[in-house]
Amino acid sequence: MSQTEPELTNHALLVLWGQFAQQIGLTAALQAIPLHQKTCTHSPQTKTIEFLVAILGGLSYLKDFSKAAHPIVKDQAVAQAWGQGAWADYSGVSRTLNTLTLEEARQIVEALETVAQGFIDREINLALLQSEGLVLET
Repeated sequence: MSQTEPELTNHALLVLWGQFAQQIGLTAALQAIPLHQKTCTHSPQTKTIEFLVAILGGLSYLKDFSKAAHPIVKDQAVAQAWGQGAWADYSGVSRTLNTLTLEEARQIVEALETVAQGFIDREINLALLQSEGLVLET
């Protein structure tokens, strides 16, 4: 039995977040959103996931996805963790984001909120169990 070498990454936290996103159903929820744009090599859904990864990676510009000192686009561990065979070019991601309709953007936000709501509900229930009340500050 041969062991494979672990894949090295400069983006370990993105790998963990990608695995977590898949486990909690976030990537599946984003993939399920019907977007009006065509798919050539990469679907518009995978490009929205790429945008999320760029945000989580702290990138100031989408072009940094492929042009930074340690580009995420070359990090196969990150792609695999997020369920991506490969990453799209940042210009395609930009065009996809630019042509999203308001309704499609709302559906993306709704998917993110739906996944997050379970965690919010759990924390509220834990807070209620551990104290006599819950204070909501606005």
